[in-house]
Amino acid sequence: MSSFPNVESLAPVAVAPCRSTEGRGRRVLIADDHEDTRLMLRTILELNCFYVLEATDGEAVVQLTEIERPDIVLMDFSLPIIDGLTALRLIRANKTTSHVPIIFLSGWAEPAPQIAAREAGCNDYLVKPVNLGQMLQLIERRLSSKTEITEVT
Repeated sequence: MSSFPNVESLAPVAVAPCRSTEGRGRRVLIADDHEDTRLMLRTILELNCFYVLEATDGEAVVQLTEIERPDIVLMDFSLPIIDGLTALRLIRANKTTSHVPIIFLSGWAEPAPQIAAREAGCNDYLVKPVNLGQMLQLIERRLSSKTEITEVT
């Protein structure tokens, strides 16, 4: 079974205010039911020139992924209406959204949720509290490589 990259090997990234509109085309969808988490993520992403969309539940993230076509999704495992794992499976089952990189940001550090996420097609899994520099570097890596999902057999 393939595993997630070793995020400890990612170097911290300094946060600098976005001074140009060059990066504004990159769209990130944040899916988290906690307003303070969304605010923190939105702030750091906007400072790094990302356009941010937000969803507060699993149903909304599935709909917004299809309608808005974000470049990447940051999703909590625990979401209302439908959980993050179910939302992930629905996104992967839709041919128009199946290619979108998805990074889980979860408080669940146990192996079982991480294995379930990988098997469902999650690209990366970060445990909260997330190191924001590592998260930004991981996002950049996913967006620059256009990595396709590796099928687990």
